[in-house]
Amino acid sequence: MATKGSKTLEKELYNPVKRHLEDRFRQKFGFGNCYLEITADGSFSDTLKSFVRHDIVFSFLGKKASPDLAGFIIREGAPPLWAPTLSRSDIKDFITVEIKREKIAPQDIYQAKMYGDLFQAKYALLISPEPIPEEIRRLDQNLFVTYRFMSGWYLHIGQWFGQANSIVESRWLPHSPFRD
Repeated sequence: MATKGSKTLEKELYNPVKRHLEDRFRQKFGFGNCYLEITADGSFSDTLKSFVRHDIVFSFLGKKASPDLAGFIIREGAPPLWAPTLSRSDIKDFITVEIKREKIAPQDIYQAKMYGDLFQAKYALLISPEPIPEEIRRLDQNLFVTYRFMSGWYLHIGQWFGQANSIVESRWLPHSPFRD
């Protein structure tokens, strides 16, 4: 795995984080109900574009400003993704993921919240291999920076553990998006 200095390059995290999140969402919602794609370069598949509620969001996104991963959860009982009868009403929730290779900073939180708000994503996630800084945890305790006022949902911040190819379940801020 190529590195810059001793750290993993951000784009090298996209596929392992994507696979892990797909597995976790499938565990929560059932097999075949999660669709995620890498969108960091500003490219969105026709599949994703066809299910986004308000396509105006794409006029604000591009190569310099796009979530690293984006996708959705299909409602239980809906036709499978490849079925021609699958419609926007069959989409339960959207997912946006911003990945940072360095320590999370306040501007990363607001960037990830912006993507969540643009996509009206119930699951807006911010992931880094670095531990969540104590200052960010304290900031959230005092100012609720993970709370997304437009939707009433939260931004979930997680720590990626590369050796296990997973997110440390006990370290999510404010809590795991996979808990019941």
